[in-house]
Amino acid sequence: MKIVVHESITAGGLDGSSVTEALLTEGRMMLEALLTDLLDLKEHQLSVQIDRGYLPQFPARPGLQVVDSRNNYYQCFAQLVEEADAAFLVAPETGGLLESIAGMVEACGKLVLGSSTVGIKAAGDKTLTYQLLKARDIPTPRTLRLRPADDPASIGRQIGYPVVVKPIDGVGCHSVFVARQQSELERITAAARQKALDATLLAQAYIDGVAVSVSLLTDGSRCLPLTLNLQEIRGRSRLRYHGGRIPFEHPLRALAFRRVEEVVQAIPGLKGYVGIDLVLTDHDAVVIEVNPRLTTSYVGVRKVLRQNPAALILDAVAGTLPDPAAIQIVGSTRFTTRSCHVRPVGSRQ
Repeated sequence: MKIVVHESITAGGLDGSSVTEALLTEGRMMLEALLTDLLDLKEHQLSVQIDRGYLPQFPARPGLQVVDSRNNYYQCFAQLVEEADAAFLVAPETGGLLESIAGMVEACGKLVLGSSTVGIKAAGDKTLTYQLLKARDIPTPRTLRLRPADDPASIGRQIGYPVVVKPIDGVGCHSVFVARQQSELERITAAARQKALDATLLAQAYIDGVAVSVSLLTDGSRCLPLTLNLQEIRGRSRLRYHGGRIPFEHPLRALAFRRVEEVVQAIPGLKGYVGIDLVLTDHDAVVIEVNPRLTTSYVGVRKVLRQNPAALILDAVAGTLPDPAAIQIVGSTRFTTRSCHVRPVGSRQ
């Protein structure tokens, strides 16, 4: 196939003021990892759109066409999609960006190598995700839309403290705050509004436990969890994501895997690679967010998985999932938003 590999941050799809060093680093890491895996297959013609302002030294490689956005993000993307058979999309749900570019691919009659616009919309709007999960009795924190006229004290009474405040379509820990009492809630709500201008905010019950994610494959109905990943999230009032460890052994691993299978059944349109964030409490696996796309954990997953994950994703989109017994984890990795270090199984270093 002729495949457009598109990571929207490095391609110039976000307003420059929204591109933090951490977001740019994560975007670059995902793009380089995915391109390496697809090029290793030696089966497809690849093209990639970049913004030289963000990636001035991005190298050309055999089998890869590199195109500069030149401040014409959507025009450049549309041209590449028109010339391709399929598109592999990595983009934040923020502002409807991922849904928008997936819609452009679908409107051209080309194949999205991932979730459809239906799945992206359901997972990108956290209030809709909450409703879909609650309808299936899947454990998830109570979530309320935080409107400008709402009284923070009333929200705090309804949810109970601590309260998490975050954008309705945010990614990772971008603009995520925690209030442990009413005075803090008023302050962090104002701070969140300043950090996420024009964004609708949510108030969500804080779940105490171990922050994890599950990286999984789905063909749209069936689900194959690949790895349980520890998430390193730090901060008291403002949370920040610093990386993770893969694989992560935990007594509730099997429950977390069952939980994400329930999520795939609850949210239509998920396909390919999906990352689901959970908190593991003393006795349960609580779903926090659903990411209908490649996540930063992919950078670690590909390091410990014997199979080429890009090949597995392409097969999943085509309707084929591997035998779970065939999935082999051959090492472990600890990664940050700046690096990814791998050690073989059994190493004590």
